[in-house]
Parts: sequence; structure tokens; C-alpha cells
Amino acid sequence: MSHSKKIIAEYGSWWSSIDASISSSGNCKMISELQCGENSVFWVESQFPTGRRALFQAKKDENEIIEWTPQDISVRNTVHEYGGGSFIVVDDAPYYITQDGIFRQVAAGNEPELIVAGDRSHRFADLCYHKGILFAIYEVHSGNEVENMIIRIVEGAVHPIVTGADFYAFPRISPDGQWFTWMEWNMPNMPWDETTVVISSIKENGDIDETCRISREGINYHSPEWSSAGNLYLISDHTNWWNIYEVNLTERKLDQNIFPVNAEIGAPLWQFAERHFASNKKGYFHLVINLSILMNVSGKLVYKEWNKKVKAIDCSCYTSFKCLALDESGTAYAIASGPAKSSSVIKIQLDTNQMFVLRESRSSSDIDKHDISMPESIYFQSDDISIQAWFYPPFSKTYVAPEGTLPPVVLVAHGGPTAYSSNTLDMKIQYLTTRGFAVCDVNYRGSTGFGTVFRNMLRRNWGIADRNDMINAASYLISQKRVDPKRLCIMGSSAGGYLLLATLLKSDLFSAAASLYGVSDLIGLAKDTHKFELGYNEQLIGKFPEERALYEQRSPFSHINQLSTPVAFFHGEDDPVVPLTQSMQLYEALKMKGVPTSLTVFPGEAHGFKGSFANEVTLSGFYYFFCHMLGIKPSAESQKSRAQDVPVFSTPFVINRLNISGKDVPMRPKD
Repeated sequence: MSHSKKIIAEYGSWWSSIDASISSSGNCKMISELQCGENSVFWVESQFPTGRRALFQAKKDENEIIEWTPQDISVRNTVHEYGGGSFIVVDDAPYYITQDGIFRQVAAGNEPELIVAGDRSHRFADLCYHKGILFAIYEVHSGNEVENMIIRIVEGAVHPIVTGADFYAFPRISPDGQWFTWMEWNMPNMPWDETTVVISSIKENGDIDETCRISREGINYHSPEWSSAGNLYLISDHTNWWNIYEVNLTERKLDQNIFPVNAEIGAPLWQFAERHFASNKKGYFHLVINLSILMNVSGKLVYKEWNKKVKAIDCSCYTSFKCLALDESGTAYAIASGPAKSSSVIKIQLDTNQMFVLRESRSSSDIDKHDISMPESIYFQSDDISIQAWFYPPFSKTYVAPEGTLPPVVLVAHGGPTAYSSNTLDMKIQYLTTRGFAVCDVNYRGSTGFGTVFRNMLRRNWGIADRNDMINAASYLISQKRVDPKRLCIMGSSAGGYLLLATLLKSDLFSAAASLYGVSDLIGLAKDTHKFELGYNEQLIGKFPEERALYEQRSPFSHINQLSTPVAFFHGEDDPVVPLTQSMQLYEALKMKGVPTSLTVFPGEAHGFKGSFANEVTLSGFYYFFCHMLGIKPSAESQKSRAQDVPVFSTPFVINRLNISGKDVPMRPKD
């Protein structure tokens, strides 16, 4: 449609084909956890509407996609609360983890066989198998105490073999069964801080004798993996970048850097069993290189044949890759996504450099029906540091804003905070951009993908360095005349919720905010969080309670009298990571002050929303909240379609009112 034929309407008010149900449509919500068997590849899909995680299979020479697990099975675990590493494949039959224990299933649709029982107090993750012995990470909850260990499982019995450290990951056994390796770390370190990789000899019964430890002060070692040829590789950041190294087992030290590059091969270990490289006996090394900064793109998949040059793999339209797998025939598999591509299972024939898409969480044909805003990589200065962000301009083939006007913008603070924002497709962002909002997704200091020095810039500076980056991002967009300076919003989830509150306390640039299961009270969080992140705040802020004053100084709840920006809160009732009280107490405080606010609580939801209802309500909820606060009237078509959607603030499921000047009023606009 030519510019002259477009409908003229205010930025932010446009109708879009992307409605709230977009968060619960498609083949599945997300594809995660991929493993390669001898003749097939398996992966996990998070399904609608409950978020149940089903195991799927594709045979290597066939196009048929098979759902493997029964309908009452959800393949997931909650070790560290974030899970991951929920299945492995042995002889083309998976062992998988559910809330009830570990199971084996020999054929699609068959009744699974219980290997060992588990429950909320006895959790398993990150499986490894060798000659009839199953190894796993084991997390035992007893009252307020949590103990982590590595176990072997024989005939349904659990036998601890490695104990003493606070945390473990990557239990892996060499192909010949002689060596056993794992990663461990202790509080206050997180798995991207100082860690150790241990290599041990292993006895016939599965017991071990420790042989050597790879460790250096302040250095991160992770992802130890054995090749099928018996070589051990791991990732280290001792050059400032996560690169992959071979371990010299004879001299018990790191040997050569397989692919020296000033870029990250790896990511923070929030979930178990992520694979950033894979190898086979032919000497191929498949590496995911996050080159979003150095190459002005977000990712590149490459391979290196032993003693030969690195070659790029043509993965057109995809920019992010995880869960790499490689078989002995030279066929690679990965979960890939891109700016206009949802999470997909891809297969690559290395000899021909051909890529095939086996499964998409949302089909490309469905995505192509919608207007998609393509991200621009931008840089700006913050405290003399160069900061990168992804800017999504408003985009519609049907609408155009009145001449001379600028769009409202939503700045996004990603969670973590030790994480990053990529340029891959996010329908929440597209929901906003197709309605006439701009979105700026900021990789503030402390984000990963930019080297260890940049990642560590947030140590003891949480709520200061990242806050300045968000404010400077807004100022930069205003100076470049990309956005309306009077219509700035900010949103964030988890740690990003804390960041947006810290930003609001320092800057009056923003007119509205939305916090998804965010942190508001640092002292409360220090007293009431789960074991995995118990030492995290010490790295980000300081020791508690020794430096309690610093926590009070940084805590938004301590400065509630200074907060006057409207905030919408969305939180799961069963959140074990950031308790619901974190949102409730700030909502009540803002309500008492007469500041416009809302709180939406989802029973049965934890940290991050799995169910369709919560995702739909949140998506339309923060959009209408922003519109209300900015004085934007959504199009009649938008309001009409919304009236047909799942009710946005309907009791008894949620606290259903928007509080303005001490008066509760319905959030839903009148039809």
C-alpha cells in the first residue's frame, strides 16, 4: 500500500492483526532442549494452553514429526528453579524427567517406565548415561535446607558420588568409560563467575576417584563435553571472551584454543545442559559465535574441520542458535531463531551446506501474514561506555501517523540481569510496534555477549550502572528525534522489573511502566529467595546483612515516597524466585499515595508465565495501561477485538482494578 493510501491515525492507536491470542497460537509456545540419537532427533515443545512440555521426535530420513510422550506427562524439572537438561537419548529411546521422577520410554505413545521416583523435595536434572548407569544432578529440599549433589542411579536406587560443593552441572562420562567430569561452584559465585571443572577416573560400579581440578581465581570454566573420539573440551573466559579449549588429559591443563575469537562462544548457565558446541570423530567443531557487537549481527553458525579453516554455515534468516548436536555422518542439528523466525529445529548437511527446517514453533507462513518490525542495532554512550540496543520502529502496511509526529516508545529492561537481548522474533514487541509504538531493547552493562569485563561492570553496581544506561538510551532516542519525548514508557521482567523501578526513581522522563514478576525490595529478596540465587545479590550489591545500608539505599521500596510514575504489576502467585509480596507491597504503597497503578495476580503461575491466560492478559494489559497513561485511544477495531479475547482483568483470577487517585476503575475500555 502506498503511503498516500494508508490510514492516518495516531501512533499507538493502530489496529493490528497481532492480538493478545498471538501469545497462545502456533504449533507451540517455544521449542527447547534438543538431543540427537542414532537415527532420530528429539526436542521439547511447550504447548498451549497450560505450558505442558511434550517430547517430540523426527527420524533422520523421514519428514514425519511424532509426539512421543503421553498427554499427562510434562518433561521438565525445577532444579535451581529454572530447570533444563530434562532428557537424554539412549539407543533412540529417551530417559526423561518429570515432577514425579525419571522415566524411560522405548516407543512413541508407550507407557513410560519409572526409573527412580521424585517429587518437589527430590529433583533431578542434567542426565548422563553409560553402560547401564544413569548419572544426574540431584537436589534435595529438607525444610529450608537445600543440598545439591551428583548421583548415580542403579536399579531404582540413588547413590551420591560427588558432594560438598554448593552447585553442580555437566556430569559427563568419556566414551570409553574411564573418565568422569563435571562443573562445580560455590556461593556467592554464580555459574558465570569463578567455577571449577573436575576430571576424575571412574570405577566399574560408577564410583569415582578425583584426578585433577581446572580452576583459577576469578575465571569461569563451563560446558565440559566429551567428543565421541574421547577428547574433552570446555569453555573458559580467561581471555575476556568465552572461547572453547581442548583439555590436555596427560598434563591436566587447558591446551589449545580451538577457535580464538573476540566474541562469545557460550551464554550464562541459567538452565542445565545448554550446548554451544558439538563435535564428532571426523573432527568437526560446531560453534555458536554471538557476534552481535563485533559484526553488527546477532549470531553466526560456523564449523571447523580439524587443522582447516573455519567455514560459515549458511543459515539464512536465522541469527541465534542453541542446543547444538552433531552425528557421525556430519549432520548438524540446532534450535534456531531470527528476527522474523520463531524457535525452530533445523538440520544442516555439512557436506553440501544445506539447511532444512524440521519444525517451527510458529510457521513462517503464519508470521508472514503479519507486519513485522525489523530491529536496528544502535549504539549510544553511557558514562563513557558504548552500549548496544535493538531499536524496533513502528511498522504497519495499513497505517501511518500524522505528519510531524513522533511515536511513543517502550524501553525494555531484560531479566537476569546476567543475560542479554537478541534480535530474535518476540511477538510481544511486534504487538506494540504494529500498533504504532517504538520499542528499544537495551543490552545494559552487565549483559552477556560483550565479554567478561562488560559483564562484570554490574558487580556492586546493580541499580546504578544499568539504570544510567536505560536513562541514556531514552535520552539518545530523544536526541535523535526517533521518539516522542513526552511519551516514554519502560517495562521489564524479574531483574528488569527492579531496573525499571530504579530508573523511575532517578529520572522523570517516563510516563508509565510495567513490571512483570519484578523485584522491588532488595532486603526482602535477600531474606526470601531460592538457593541458586542466594549469593547473587552479594555479587551485584554487597554482603548481607553486613552491608544492609547499601541494600536499603538501592531498594525501590525504601524510596516509595519519591516514586510518582504509574506502574502496572503482573505476578505469579506461586513465584519461588521473586515472591508475590515484592509486587503486592509496592502496589499497595502506590495506591495509598494515589499514584495510578494496577496489580494482576495469576494463581498457579510461577516465575515466568507458562499458561496462555497469563500471557494473553499480560500482553493486552500493559498495552492498554500504557495507552491509558499516555492519553492514546486505541482504534475501535482494537477495542472490539479485545472484547472478544480472554477477559483482561476478570475476577476471581486477578486483582482487576486500575487505581487512579485512590479510586478503583475498570481497566477495560468501554465498547
